[in-house]
Amino acid sequence: MMKQTYIKINNIWHNEKFVRNNNEESKRFTNYEALLLKLGEKTKENLLKEMNRKSIPQLIIIDGVNGVGKTIIVQNLIRKFENQGLKVINNTFKRRRNDNPKFTKPTMKYEWLFRKEVVQQINRRMITYDKQDIILLDKYPYCEYFYQKTKSFDRGYITPYGNHRMEEEIFRYKDIIDNAIVIFLENKSCWENYYKRETKKDDGGHKSSYETLKKGEYLDMVRMFKDYQTIYESKKKYKAIEIKNDENSWKRVYNQIVRFIKDEY
Repeated sequence: MMKQTYIKINNIWHNEKFVRNNNEESKRFTNYEALLLKLGEKTKENLLKEMNRKSIPQLIIIDGVNGVGKTIIVQNLIRKFENQGLKVINNTFKRRRNDNPKFTKPTMKYEWLFRKEVVQQINRRMITYDKQDIILLDKYPYCEYFYQKTKSFDRGYITPYGNHRMEEEIFRYKDIIDNAIVIFLENKSCWENYYKRETKKDDGGHKSSYETLKKGEYLDMVRMFKDYQTIYESKKKYKAIEIKNDENSWKRVYNQIVRFIKDEY
């Protein structure tokens, strides 16, 4: 897919056709990538015309540890948005260990590459859309960064250089994520949820790409997810929300999303 050059001035991206580059940051993006950036007005109008769209899709990221309750929140949000006549896409591209014989068992040679390909598939979830109004994610590339900061996830298979190669992919779409709505979920019952889910997997369900964690290891991961929320430089469209295993928590998430959208437009 063809890419064009965009120039960043005061945190706003402009197609190079409309501004002069005075040594500002510049990057090349496809139309589908660029449309998710914070854009200058001329660039936005031109891009919408090129893509035959009336409006820019809203990227919404539901963040949180495994077991926090993202899936049920996302299901309810999709139902709510679709009832309002909005088109929603919730991509689920994945890279599994059994996709490639090199990845079946973790090794020093290939583990970093496997983790990088996991992130590549997650990145595809962000930028793969058509005429939808909302792109809704319940997993996104920064999760892998949080995992790598969790001591119990370090099995000794990834070298510092391998980690660097992974981080290149993790932060590939930082500019897009900076412009997204991000809701960070917390749940006091997350460990119990995680343990029940992993027990079901042991009985024949789909296994994740990481080994099941013990309680201490899991709580270490919870701390890393929370401590490294500083990864978001701008908190204008970011909110941490504590949820419960109930039927109403999703409404608080929805109401916050609506507030963010109203504030912007």
